[in-house]
Amino acid sequence: MDEYYLLTFESTHAAISTEKMLKPAEVTIMPVPRFISASCGISVRIRPDKKEHAEGIFRESSHLKPEDYAYYHIVRGGASGESTCDRLEPIK
Repeated sequence: MDEYYLLTFESTHAAISTEKMLKPAEVTIMPVPRFISASCGISVRIRPDKKEHAEGIFRESSHLKPEDYAYYHIVRGGASGESTCDRLEPIK
């Protein structure tokens, strides 16, 4: 099973600056998965064990508005073998 959280963005600049801001939470940058269509094409992947840390940094340091990004919880190949992608509320 592969579980992670994903931030997608309306602009490449927002994606790159968020990745730099969240480096202490050990995030990685990756292409947006095909099953998520709307974005600039670059996303920031957050490990489940770093979720709280990343959200705290984002909450304190980001100037993005909720319409500038989307936040997802993704589980691929769970117990049933299916993948799920749930859009989460913006980080507040």
